[in-house]
Amino acid sequence: MERVGLYCQGEHRGEVAMSLWGPNGARTEIVASMGDPGDGLYRAFLMGEGGELPLGVLAPEESGRLTVCRRLYNRDLARLGKILRGEARRSFRFEETGLCWRETGCPAQLFHSRFLIERLRPIGRAWWRREGETLLVALPLEEGRPFPLEALFCLGRVRCVEGKRCVVYAFWEEEPFFLWEE
Repeated sequence: MERVGLYCQGEHRGEVAMSLWGPNGARTEIVASMGDPGDGLYRAFLMGEGGELPLGVLAPEESGRLTVCRRLYNRDLARLGKILRGEARRSFRFEETGLCWRETGCPAQLFHSRFLIERLRPIGRAWWRREGETLLVALPLEEGRPFPLEALFCLGRVRCVEGKRCVVYAFWEEEPFFLWEE
């Protein structure tokens, strides 16, 4: 098992462990873990001599640590060259959640993805805001109407936005992810 440090804001905060996985060892399991600073949402990256590879959102564990686990093909890791370190980057601060929502009559205009545009086109009124690199979209949840963005229902959080019951989805570069919060 190979290990490198996981750095956050220039400080050594955790580690990235890499070990061969699966039959014939064609993949590598990568586990990035660090103590939870409790101040925001973090994404992990693997840094090599040839560039960087995003690992995903560090999710909270019961142990008070943030962790992400990925199994990647060795050929994809080889493109990085020698692995130097891991990096955790904050996407947004939790205290920024008081930012104002902006209303839109066409949430499909917020995206380029055909998948999202087609599913958001029938939805009229919605709200959105940016928190760092994260785009939050709040879609009204109305009785007797279909669940908004049903294909992504497991990633939505039901919240009150601008006095309306909504499903809030988080996106990073148009990729939806589960927004964990207390």
